Amino acid sequence: ALDPKSRAASANGTETPWSQTPVTDLTAVGEGRGTVLSLKLDRLSDSVSGMTNVDPKGYLTVLNSMKITSDAEISDFKKARLLLKSVTQTNPKHPPGWIAAARLEELAGKLPVARQLIQKGCEECPKNEDVWLEACRLANPDEAKAVIARGVKSIPTSVKLWMQASKLENDDMNR
Repeated sequence: ALDPKSRAASANGTETPWSQTPVTDLTAVGEGRGTVLSLKLDRLSDSVSGMTNVDPKGYLTVLNSMKITSDAEISDFKKARLLLKSVTQTNPKHPPGWIAAARLEELAGKLPVARQLIQKGCEECPKNEDVWLEACRLANPDEAKAVIARGVKSIPTSVKLWMQASKLENDDMNR
């Protein structure tokens, strides 16, 4: 059904009257767009040396490394921390709780806290190789050998820990 007002404009009501549609010059629109683009590019260029401040190769890398945390995400982290704190306090001998708590802090970007949590997990569960492997993964490269060495001392028969220790060695003789 057509609006009676639009029918009044033409005989059959399907034509749009010229007075209601603004006449646009597409060439002028294209030129305006080019002008706006050139202004933006000029703003990005350095006025002193003429070189641009934008590094085209590193630009996408920088964008990928930027972490935008929403309020909902922060709330989820708080709830998960509370839950995992409860898990590790009520059952401190449960290795997956320590691993999950450390990974949550790693995901939140708090690596030192994650290292402290997994270290506490190693103290509480010294006979679990998964906790030691996670501690080795989270440790600084300089400290990883010491962490895995403590793990091997706790569980000398663990093949996984010995294999990880071997991977960390650079010299074939040490392997």
